[in-house]
Amino acid sequence: MLAVTQSAAYAGGPYRWAQYSDVGQRLTVCAQTLDVRSSYGGTPFAQLTSGQSFTVYQNYAEFGSEYVRGFAWGNVNAEGYVQNGWFCW
Repeated sequence: MLAVTQSAAYAGGPYRWAQYSDVGQRLTVCAQTLDVRSSYGGTPFAQLTSGQSFTVYQNYAEFGSEYVRGFAWGNVNAEGYVQNGWFCW
C-alpha cells in the first residue's frame, strides 16, 4: 500500500499559482477557504473565502516556497502570507 507523505498543509494548491509578473496584482481566491498568516509559514490568524482577493507584494517561489506575501482583502483587510496555488484564472 502506498502512503501519501506530503501534507496538504505544506503543498501548494491545484489552481492558478501567482507568478513574478503578478506582483502588484489583485488576484481572486478560488479556494473555499485560504488561511492568512502573520509570518512566512506561521500560524493562521484569519481566512479568505472563495471570491475574495489578495494583492501580491512578494512571491517566494524562487526559494522553493509556495507562500506569497501581500494584502488580504474581503473580511480580513490586513497584510499577511498565503499559500500559493489557490487563485482563479
